[in-house]
Amino acid sequence: MRIDAHVHAFPERLALRVREALSRNGPLPGSPLLEPVAARVRDDGFDAAWILPYAHKPGVAESVNEWSAEEVTAYPWLIAGATFHPDDAEFERLVERALVELGLRVVKLHCSVGGFAASDPRLEPLWDTAERLGVPIVTHAGHRSGGGTEPDELDQEVVPVLKAHPDLRFVLAHAGHPNTGHALGLMERFDNLRVDVTPVWTAPIAVTADALERFAGRVLFGSDAPNCPQPTPEQVARFSAMGVSPFALEQLLGGAAAALTS
Repeated sequence: MRIDAHVHAFPERLALRVREALSRNGPLPGSPLLEPVAARVRDDGFDAAWILPYAHKPGVAESVNEWSAEEVTAYPWLIAGATFHPDDAEFERLVERALVELGLRVVKLHCSVGGFAASDPRLEPLWDTAERLGVPIVTHAGHRSGGGTEPDELDQEVVPVLKAHPDLRFVLAHAGHPNTGHALGLMERFDNLRVDVTPVWTAPIAVTADALERFAGRVLFGSDAPNCPQPTPEQVARFSAMGVSPFALEQLLGGAAAALTS
């Protein structure tokens, strides 16, 4: 089963605002609205996708999570995601509502857009609940340098979470780009750390075939559709041409993600 573990969708007005902002960096193909995004997953050759909305400021997450539970779940091949911001009022209640009552099966935290750190103590109810329920949390950890992730952000903000929550299904978005080597080093130390190899705009993630083999089952494919200018089939072709084993490729293109949300 092929699963794209990094696809974005939002309620219509927010989707159009996100697209407008990102289009300042260059043209983007296709519509950002949910129905065409859902169709694109299938058209790109995937059986399923994680849908990752994100909250750019406090007060957004609650309505987005309700939308995700109502609208995204209408498409059986989409895995509906939740999001949060540490400045949200009644944070613990929001987590309970999204993950327990609504049963959303994956979470996206966007520290870069939201301007917060993964180590923010206000996020503890989320880490605790996700660890208990086995819900993966895709975290774009960097928040200082234009969306990149610095080594000290990994060491000082991600590592404390990994240490405190050994059973947490923590997925580091973009494999900590541009410091992917540092992120892979942390994977040697922490079994609860996974990465996705979602490109950053047109920049591919610097991961080798050896790393894909070594960490098979802990590396997830993500396209960043519909907000990436690189077509998803081209991204898949890049990994298919790397000469990894059939097992490692299967894990990358869906097996690892399926294990996290089954």
